[in-house]
Amino acid sequence: MVDDTPAPSDVVRYVADVSAALAGARPDLVGVYLHGSAVLGEFRADRSDVDVLAVATESGTKAAQQAMGELVARTAARCPGTGLEMSVITAATAASLGSCPFEVHIRTSATETVIIPGSGHAGDPDLVLHCAVSREHALAVCGPPAFEVFGPVPADRVGAAIGSELRWALDHAGPTYAVLNACRALRFADDGQLCSKVDGGRWYLARRGDNAVVAAAIAHQRGGRTGPTAPAAAAFVAAVCGQLGLPGPVPDPR
Repeated sequence: MVDDTPAPSDVVRYVADVSAALAGARPDLVGVYLHGSAVLGEFRADRSDVDVLAVATESGTKAAQQAMGELVARTAARCPGTGLEMSVITAATAASLGSCPFEVHIRTSATETVIIPGSGHAGDPDLVLHCAVSREHALAVCGPPAFEVFGPVPADRVGAAIGSELRWALDHAGPTYAVLNACRALRFADDGQLCSKVDGGRWYLARRGDNAVVAAAIAHQRGGRTGPTAPAAAAFVAAVCGQLGLPGPVPDPR
């Protein structure tokens, strides 16, 4: 484990508990990696989930994947954020992604626990960004450094994943997330850097000048009571999609 991490100490302790539980069930565990806002910055216990990727050597049966998910989910009550967002993947997936297969995905919150075994399941496209961020920024709570485990992710796959996220963020994540996610998409297109949502917003203001929608999103993400309105966020994201040569946001069919 890296000792000089900026990650919140209570988050690191919790993920160490998750690691210990997982190691008991997976003797082939390679490592457990904290990524997301806890390492990129601006983690807020009342608004942020704890993002984790675990890597094991081999793939297991569907029953073993389900049991592993249930084991991890039992730690959820101790989670210092809004919930745990975690995937277990094989070392082969970490190294080269392929079609993004996974062993199990666990998502917990105050109101639900979701466990999705990977056996027979299509790959998870979210792993493109998770693995890209992990290679550059993740904290190895156990196991070797992340850059030794996660292979480089081609820029075109990262860009496509960012574009896909842009097109559904308004309906699935809210105006503040959508605006700041659009800002970090612009930054990646400009300099190839993957950064936190707030850092993306700050970069935008530094490069593009004052923008009330972006400023409102940053303030809301940092604890303010209100953020940008949905129409303002939609217009901002549509403009960013245009700048990036992407289709505009797709309405949620539900």
